[in-house]
Amino acid sequence: MTAVPGTPAGVGPGEPAGPAGLDPATAGPAGMDPRAREAIEHIVQAVRDGDDAHIRTLLADLAALADIAALLYLRERLYPPR
Repeated sequence: MTAVPGTPAGVGPGEPAGPAGLDPATAGPAGMDPRAREAIEHIVQAVRDGDDAHIRTLLADLAALADIAALLYLRERLYPPR
């Protein structure tokens, strides 16, 4: 197998380069605050980019409006079920 530049070792062409949870999502749990959903997607992007300072800022923003459903959705986006 030939590695694809910019992907982890062992990842070849046609194989996912990272966790599925880091792919863009179009929806979260029904009834979730749209601001929470937007914050979660920004957190996922910041994690993908490795931007620790931005992650901290976004988590603080999310904490102000998140409920349990939003926190579980964030977990799902970062660590998809297998």
